[in-house]
Formats: sequence, C-alpha cells, structure tokens
Amino acid sequence: MLFFSGWASAQEEEEIFQNAPILNEARVAIRNVIVHGNKITKRYMVAREIILKSNQSYSVGEVLDGLEKSRQNLMNTSLFVSAKTYFTNWQNDSMDIHAEVDERWYYFPSPYFKPMDRNLQVWARDYNFSLKRVNIGIKFMGENTTGRNDKLNIWLMDGFSRRLALKYYNPFSDPKLRIGWAIDVNQGWNKEIFYKSFNNKQVFFRDPNQYLRKDFYAGTTLSYRKGSINRHYLRTGWRSTSIADTVLLMNKNYLGDGIQAVSYPEIQYTFQHLKINYFPYPTKGSLFVADVLRRGINSQMNLTQFVFRYGKFHEFKKKNYFSIVADAHLKAPFKQPYINQYILGYGDQYLRGLQRYVVDGVAGGTLKATLGRELYSVKVNSGLKSKAYRTIPFKFYAKIHGDVGYVYSNTNLNETNLNNKLLYSFGAGLDIVSIYDFVLRIEFTYNQFNQLGTYFHNYESRY
Repeated sequence: MLFFSGWASAQEEEEIFQNAPILNEARVAIRNVIVHGNKITKRYMVAREIILKSNQSYSVGEVLDGLEKSRQNLMNTSLFVSAKTYFTNWQNDSMDIHAEVDERWYYFPSPYFKPMDRNLQVWARDYNFSLKRVNIGIKFMGENTTGRNDKLNIWLMDGFSRRLALKYYNPFSDPKLRIGWAIDVNQGWNKEIFYKSFNNKQVFFRDPNQYLRKDFYAGTTLSYRKGSINRHYLRTGWRSTSIADTVLLMNKNYLGDGIQAVSYPEIQYTFQHLKINYFPYPTKGSLFVADVLRRGINSQMNLTQFVFRYGKFHEFKKKNYFSIVADAHLKAPFKQPYINQYILGYGDQYLRGLQRYVVDGVAGGTLKATLGRELYSVKVNSGLKSKAYRTIPFKFYAKIHGDVGYVYSNTNLNETNLNNKLLYSFGAGLDIVSIYDFVLRIEFTYNQFNQLGTYFHNYESRY
C-alpha cells in the first residue's frame, strides 16, 4: 500500500494545532463580517454561509475551524469559482472576518446537444453514436437570477424527444433566509421509447409517424433550510402520461394492466443531511438522504416508494480518502407497472462495471467503496483577462473501487439475468475535478461476468 502511505499530512498537523488547549481557552470577538467580490450575489446571501457572526465570541480554535467550514459552505452554493475566508485586525481580543469570492457566469443561453441514452457507454456500444438518439435545442439557464441563488431554467428541445420545460426556484424567500419555493411545468412527446427490459437491456421501439408517449407535469416545491447542513423539501404535483396503442400491445403492463392513459397526483418529501466538504466530489464528512414518494390515490396508480442513502467520507494521511456509500430502495405494493420498477441503471443509481445494464424491481440496495488519492493539482493559464478565469484549476485523483448490489423482482424472471442475485464489480480509475462542479470519472472495471470495460461519467446532479 505504498500508494497510500506517507507521513502525517499538513491537514492533520493543522487539526492538532487547532485543537491545542491554549487555542480553545483564548477567546476572541468578531467585530465585522466583510464581503468582497460579490457583484451580483446579495451580500446577505454570502453572509448567510459564514458561520462566524459579528458581535459573537469564539475560541481561537473555533475561528480557525469556522473559517474553513465557511469557505466550504460558500463553494457548495455553486455560486462562485473560488472563495477565501480569513481574519484581519486582531486587536484587543477582537477581529474582522473577510469573505472574498469570485463569481461564476450565471447566464447560459446555449445550444443543447445531448444523447438520451442512460450513459455514454450505451450510446457508443449499443447504438454506435447514432444521431437519431440525440436531443437538440436551446437551453437557457439563469443560475443566480436576482442575486439570491435563485434559478430559472427554460428548455426547448427536439430530436429523440420533444420537450418544453420551465422551472424557477427561489431557495430563500423569507426575511430569515430559510424558506424557499419552486414551480415546475414541462411537457414531453416521444416518437421512440423503451417499452420493456429484456436480458437487462432496454428494448426500444420507434414510430416516425406518431408520438408513442406523451407526458405532462406541473408541480410546486417548498423547501426549508435553517443552517448549512440539514435541508427539507416537500414537492406536490400532477402528472399525466399516455401511450399509443402500439405500446400497449407490446407491453400491457407499461402503465398498469391494460391502461393506456393515467393521471395522478404526486407528493414527495426529501430530507438531506449534507455534512461534506465539497458536494460534487466529497472526500471528508458524511451524508444522509431520505426520500418518500407517493404516487396516485387509487388502483390505477398506487405507489409508495422509499429511497435512502448514507455516505461516509474519511480523509487520512496525506491527500488520501476512503468513502463508502449505501443506497436502499423499497416500492409498495410489490405489484407495480413497468414505469414504476426502475432501480439500477437509471441516473446515478448503478454499479460500476454494470452501466450497460438495467435491473428493474421493487426492492434493492447497493454498497460502493472507494479508496482514492490526489495525485496532482495544477492551474492552467486560460489566456482570459478575467481575474476569476485567468487560471483554471485541475485536480487528478487515482482510485480503486468495489461495488456490490441486489435487486428483488417477482415478475418476468425469465427475461432477466441480474435479479434476485448478488451483483459485484471492482476496478480502478482516474477522476478529474475542476471549476463549475466539473467532475470526469474514467473507470476501468471488471464485473462478475468476466467483462472488463472502460467507463466515463460526468457529475450532473447534487446529492
């Protein structure tokens, strides 16, 4: 294990220094909290993430720890390219706290080009980079519209699927900056859909002359966040889905037993405990997410779904980390239409090395372990005059990983090879981390079916 060996890191020495008895005994008062560099972001939005408050007294150790946690909070807002926190004017047992931020570009009207397969491996290996499986269009993203970290997204897409979407989210709308709200309206039409799974692959059907599936959704979300760690979300909405006769003939359980169109209410509660240093690529801390979803009020749509995630991230020695993340899924009752049985292979729910496959069911779980080390960090001169973008930082992490998982199903067992058995894989990889929450994962993974593959993933969503 020479790769992960080394003497005590600077971080460990800093922790020893911060925990020294004299630093915990000496106290200092905060006179002012001063913010620099916020041209669009409201000052109170920056001050909210700083845990050291003016006219409060702290031990010196608490100040040093609070400066680093405040910097992490600022970076986890996704508002800034970089953030620095420091103190000045330490005189007569009092000091000033400074937060210096470089803001991102917040408005992105841009063309949209994205393969609609579950990941790049499926698009490349199963469909040979077919442009028929690509969505194109225009996407407008306002990430800090009024300076309060509010988001406005407008999507106009065509191609593999047609979609119109409007979403606005204001995370802090009350004077105490705790309560937020969102509205979400979208309409979708598809001329090609996957109508079932066979041998753990999605089976697609295309009809250029008609839309095979139509979807509409309208909903609202209420959020609550008192501090920087715990977050609550309550979403309510109305969803309608209809399919063509052709789809019903191919899979009568697509929406339910013989159902061609269904409309129903949804209510979803999500709790997030995110005590991690950097959301896109955590190496220290812990997280817990609990999600409860209720769909429908009658036998046409009757789903209660529970999803849990727990993650632990531990830094040790110099630039090394170990992480373990567990997920659990349960859907009740067990008799569900096809569209409610997605578990593995969708979104960020997958086992490394089995990304080409889907595993549908009504209950399951995964356990992922990673041992990594930061190999190299560099700042590349961009040639831009902007101070924030004059240099672009990159960090490179090497890692080894191992995953296990299990998905239970009680239907169509003759059409699947991966249900009701232990799944596992292991491998190594290289992760590249940069600004704008950019994370590229390059993984070389071997699975239980003696398949060795190279896989690419990018970071798209927060915990």
